Amino acid sequence: MSVTVIAAGPGHAEIVAALHAATMGAEDGSVWGTEWVARILALPGAFAALAIAPEPVGFALCLPAGAAVDIAAIGVLPQKRLGGIGRMLLAYCETNARAAGAARLMLEVAADNDAARAFYSALGFAESARRAGYYRARPGGAPRDALVLSKAL
Repeated sequence: MSVTVIAAGPGHAEIVAALHAATMGAEDGSVWGTEWVARILALPGAFAALAIAPEPVGFALCLPAGAAVDIAAIGVLPQKRLGGIGRMLLAYCETNARAAGAARLMLEVAADNDAARAFYSALGFAESARRAGYYRARPGGAPRDALVLSKAL
């Protein structure tokens, strides 16, 4: 499978919103709509990427955060995972963060998401903070903690 990573802008908001809904486990209704994504993509310093194979299969959405770049959301369709697409999207984020003069990348991940934590750890991210109860509770469950992971550039 050939994958290309391209820059995404406000004109791609509908695609990014659809990928967010398909990759973020929307059982709690917390997906981002097209209008919200378009506003984020229009923020000064924001940048995003789409992984195309040949249809959109993944995305990353990044925001400036002082001396860092925050990966606000990143996702790959479940049936396309484990093929290197997530690594390609993170490499895009790193390249653009460095070009913007950022000193580090950061992101949040649910403390109970072992697969994502292992993925980010293998790419040099380390826990820098914990946000208690940050994620909404799943039906019948309690709110989940978020781990803030960061990586020096």
